[in-house]
Amino acid sequence: MRFFLAILIIPFSSFCFAQPSKASSEQYILKYKDFAIGEMYRTGVPASITLAQGILESQNGNSRLAHEANNHFGIKCKTGWAGKTITADDDEQGECFRAYESAQESYKDHSNFLRDNWRYSECFKLDRTDYKAWAEGLRKAGYATNPKYNTLITGIIDRYNLHQYDLAPMPDGIVPEYELKNNNIPLVYAKEGESIDIIAKKNDVDSKQIYRYNDLPKGVTIEPGDIVYLKPKRKKGNEPYHIVQEGENMHDVSQLYGIKLKQLYKKNHISPGEEAVPGTKLYLQKKRDDKPTTVNKEEQEQLEKEKKDAAENEKKIKEAETKKAIEKEAAADEVANNSGYYTLKAGDNLYRISEKYHVFMEDILDWNGITSTDGLKVGDKIYLTKEAAKKAGLLKTPEPKKERETPVVKARLHTVAKGDTAYKICKTYGINTTQLVDWNGLKNVESIREGQKLKVGQ
Repeated sequence: MRFFLAILIIPFSSFCFAQPSKASSEQYILKYKDFAIGEMYRTGVPASITLAQGILESQNGNSRLAHEANNHFGIKCKTGWAGKTITADDDEQGECFRAYESAQESYKDHSNFLRDNWRYSECFKLDRTDYKAWAEGLRKAGYATNPKYNTLITGIIDRYNLHQYDLAPMPDGIVPEYELKNNNIPLVYAKEGESIDIIAKKNDVDSKQIYRYNDLPKGVTIEPGDIVYLKPKRKKGNEPYHIVQEGENMHDVSQLYGIKLKQLYKKNHISPGEEAVPGTKLYLQKKRDDKPTTVNKEEQEQLEKEKKDAAENEKKIKEAETKKAIEKEAAADEVANNSGYYTLKAGDNLYRISEKYHVFMEDILDWNGITSTDGLKVGDKIYLTKEAAKKAGLLKTPEPKKERETPVVKARLHTVAKGDTAYKICKTYGINTTQLVDWNGLKNVESIREGQKLKVGQ
């Protein structure tokens, strides 16, 4: 019996000790940083972003997708993928994911995936060293369903100092490929002061062609950030459909997905001059069966103009209110500066007045003969200089030359009533929340309770 037990134990022990250890984040970074740096110079994706996504999505290269399919970024098959695949459970069971011959292929496809997808086009307008903006751009574009995806990415970058690789020199043999594409159509984003004619000249394309490629009337003014295609758009978009958002028109959708405006109208049974209402599902690849709800283009433009005018009016009203408040505040400051006193208003307390006019609280109490704030009321004058207090007759005799003593204020207690808040109590007694917390040994200002006796003066 002992003989058989020994035989069983030996191979079991060997099996246990033979298990491979999982790679750490540091090991992952050391192994793949050169891939990330090379891709950064090839496509413009920051190396820090690529490494952080690899660490997160592949669990430091330990995930099943990374081990069995060299997929380090969790990229699904999507339309148009003709390479190897692997199935895995994600949002749904048995979803299709891309499989690669090597990890380097995965890194390259990740860069291409971001560069060629219109959703991430805003990221490529950013400085490649601005990894926080890149992380936010990925979150906004929906790279992952986690609403805190950007925080996860920047946390990894900061923890392992991945930003250093964004500043690494370009490796030998890298050929930069910065041509932007959407739906496999080369494009540029209009810059400040650029017109179609200027863009045409820069890119050695006939301006008439660019107007035609972008479904634009000759001489139209473009805005900074507008997509300008350098070759014809396609008959189908790069996504199955699009939900019309507030303020979008058919031309906007056509540009967004690289589909010819004529084809977009045709696939959705919409006539030129009509616009789909917000919430409409526009088909980009196949024809829909019915005609969606539309509005006349001129009516929509008028509606948009009215909304814009209303927003502008609201903005002007807010600006006027802000200006009025600033002027009122300035007038109050001028009164205080010229006359040396401040008139109490509703909601005021001595601590705020002290902070605003840079006068020590003990001086305010001393000059104004205040031993308790209980009697203060709206309209009372609070003198802010010793001279002003003397002039008002509050300091009738010269003060003896002695070391200033802190005015003694009798200790007072307040019993917390129903509806009391820390802010309300502080406002009543002219103290601040820090004093309330310190004097009463509170955990925080939210920890007061009804019936509790609180010190509100010392």
